[in-house]
Amino acid sequence: MHAALALSVIACLIAADDENGASRWGDSWVAFGTHDASRPGQSGSGSHGGGGGLTNCHTIPGANGITYIQCDAGPRGQQNLFEGIAPGEPGAPVVTPEMLLEQALKQLTPPAPMTVTAPPRDREGYTGLKHYFWAEREQWRPISARATAGPVWAEVAANPTTLVFSPGSGQKTISCKGPGLPYDHSRSPDAQKSKCWHRFTRSSAKLPGSQYTVTVSIVWTASWVGSGGAGGPLPPITTSATFPLRIAEGQALIQRST
Repeated sequence: MHAALALSVIACLIAADDENGASRWGDSWVAFGTHDASRPGQSGSGSHGGGGGLTNCHTIPGANGITYIQCDAGPRGQQNLFEGIAPGEPGAPVVTPEMLLEQALKQLTPPAPMTVTAPPRDREGYTGLKHYFWAEREQWRPISARATAGPVWAEVAANPTTLVFSPGSGQKTISCKGPGLPYDHSRSPDAQKSKCWHRFTRSSAKLPGSQYTVTVSIVWTASWVGSGGAGGPLPPITTSATFPLRIAEGQALIQRST
């Protein structure tokens, strides 16, 4: 009975190893609380939200020599009960900021780029003309995630720094510091202040689907800090999205305007 309960609750709460308040330790689990530092006032909640965090965790004996962790509240406002050890009790491993760093990294979810182009994606662009691109402003902001286990904690922060436009099919890749500037319709294409643009040199007529498959990426610089003075830089994080673009020969534009 207890074994079945432990397995079922582990499957529910720990489906992704450690997302909801426990970290794998050998054949057992160690309870910890999580906190999204980008959401002030919501401490101790699991990464899927929906209630208070793990509080007052302690071990209790079970049948067949199985030991469980019981907490007053869980990520979904329910009691947690699963096999493991609570921090600070006999037999519990020493939790370090480096261990919690892995938890915080898994909670950090930088968004994929939401990119706007001029001309718009649903219209043809032309070879020889500038094709502008920029990222939506609301996603160009720092993000962070935090994991805690009693007094031990680790927090990861990431900042978007670079927007990369990769047309593919042999076309030049463009990198811009910052999110780029929205197209200013009061200015001509050549008078725009944005430096985030690409000039296609070949049409997409002979490509699969008669279109380019463009990849836009955001590069995030990342770092972490932890209790006891731990922390340091982390490798950059890159998020990407792809979309199709149709590019016609520039001479077609001249023919249409005459």
